[in-house]
Amino acid sequence: MSIATCLPLLVISLLQTISHARTDTMMACQAPGQCSVDEPETTHLSPPQASPYADYILKQPRENARERPMSAKFVNLLDEPVHQYWDDGSQEGKFQGGIMPGETTHGTYSTHVFFFKRKSSGEEVARYAMNYDIPMYIIHGNDPKILNSEKYEAYQKELQFLLKYRKEKGQPWLSIYPRDPPVLKIWEALSVGQQHAVESSWGHWDGSTFKDHFDAKLVALAQKPKVFLIENLISEAECEHIIDLARSRVAKSVIGVSAEAFTDETRTSRTGWIYRHESPYMERMFKRFADVLGMTSEQLQTTRNAEPLQVVHYATNQHYYNHFDFFATGSNKYRFSTLLMYLNNATSPKAGGGTGFPKAFGGKGLKVRPPRGSGLLFYSMLEDGNCDEYSEHTGLHVLEGEKWVANLWIWDPNR
Repeated sequence: MSIATCLPLLVISLLQTISHARTDTMMACQAPGQCSVDEPETTHLSPPQASPYADYILKQPRENARERPMSAKFVNLLDEPVHQYWDDGSQEGKFQGGIMPGETTHGTYSTHVFFFKRKSSGEEVARYAMNYDIPMYIIHGNDPKILNSEKYEAYQKELQFLLKYRKEKGQPWLSIYPRDPPVLKIWEALSVGQQHAVESSWGHWDGSTFKDHFDAKLVALAQKPKVFLIENLISEAECEHIIDLARSRVAKSVIGVSAEAFTDETRTSRTGWIYRHESPYMERMFKRFADVLGMTSEQLQTTRNAEPLQVVHYATNQHYYNHFDFFATGSNKYRFSTLLMYLNNATSPKAGGGTGFPKAFGGKGLKVRPPRGSGLLFYSMLEDGNCDEYSEHTGLHVLEGEKWVANLWIWDPNR
């Protein structure tokens, strides 16, 4: 079977030379209770200088000319789902999940080879070796009807844009094309250590009373991707409340969404969901989150821009390998940002279980393990509407004890 092609002749030639490779291995008041003032900018700080809870993952970036971390968009133009496999040298390959008709995006490495089979029959319809300079791969099964379609022609035009964008911006375009800039606020991170102050009238619940005020400070830990630490975002009593609600609900975590979701050793935690309306304490926390995010309380409803709160439990030796929070939806609606909250303390400095951003700081990466009640805000989208390749992150191995966290995912322009 010939390799399915989607690219200009020059690019096809490049692909064919590697197709048999295998892998070795500022804001003023916006609304009542929602005011912020930027504090003086601090420049030239390293992550450990910006926060005692942050550090580089590596002292020096890994140098491997053959394998480079990259992100790619896969387009399934067939009229049925396909299954994706990584060619790990075995006859059957390593299952990577299903791709419905449409687009999907994930991180990988240059020289990795993927092949795709029809879900219905198991027939192989495409095989691609990843090339760092090529951001999109089309699955068409050499069907003449598809190759002569307007949709295929439109993707050829999109490919030209993607190649130009990578050349000019230094990273791939991963959003749907075209897409307008986001409508939601993105806190600026002009330098590591830059701070933003936010005032909220939705203070903590301390286990007996509600506080009537909350002052938050967002500290930039990285610029690519934009990552901010918010200490003391939720109280100990609120952390316990979230854990108590979630404890009986968490179940084995899955990879992917909807009918194509599956379990895998790359994600070994357990997850459960909590809704804003379940208690007055949750309601108050969501209003506080809205202020910190620069949003209105109404926007943080599941009918508007927010998902329910996802609570995740990791036992010792559990983890979640590199992944994106955004995924293709077939429309301009994407996960825009993540507010990740830490619900318990690490048992010791050697307990692990932090959050890592391996592509930050030129490959040195960023790892963060803040104390209980802290929030970590990072953006999956850039100001131009592209999904940010640098937002790839990982739940680092828990080496001692357990880890409880909660994710609040925000969508733009809405869900």
